[in-house]
Amino acid sequence: MHLLARVRLMVARHPWTYWVVIAALSGALALGVARAMAGVDAARRSWGEQDTVWTASAAIDPGQPVIAGRREVPRAVVPAGAADDIPNGVVARQHIGPGEIITDADITTAGPAGLIPDGWVAFAVPAPVEHFAVGDHLEVYAAEQLVATGLVVDRGESELMVAIPADAAPAMATALLADAVTLGLSPGP
Repeated sequence: MHLLARVRLMVARHPWTYWVVIAALSGALALGVARAMAGVDAARRSWGEQDTVWTASAAIDPGQPVIAGRREVPRAVVPAGAADDIPNGVVARQHIGPGEIITDADITTAGPAGLIPDGWVAFAVPAPVEHFAVGDHLEVYAAEQLVATGLVVDRGESELMVAIPADAAPAMATALLADAVTLGLSPGP
């Protein structure tokens, strides 16, 4: 007699065997899931202590308000300078990716002034603002000469706030008085 036929005959004569097999398979599956979850917990414990950090909820561009949430991560992946608190009014100094741990170097509460790098100054430059965004890197020219590389730190209705190194400030002021400033978008530092 064929094996499958014997099994069918046995189940027909003793229907409780079907339920015993189902219960055994269910128990084996539950045991496998429990072992897998224990493995996940063991891996999580192997990373050590957990810390709560602020992470970006979405991609944030420079000058934009920071939208963040708290998250538990292994202490081993927490960067130095991770932000302890995100107060209201905080803006991003640089691009922050979604899920990225936020550090004190990524944020500022000083608004556009907080986006100006140390040792730089900012000037209001009349320009068509639709071509530029906060955080864009620029080449600032006076007539045909490069004055400095710059950074857009704020946008108004008809002007940009452009930060440049302080040693180029006199040349920038002269070019602005002569209405001879030309801005060129550059890929960055």
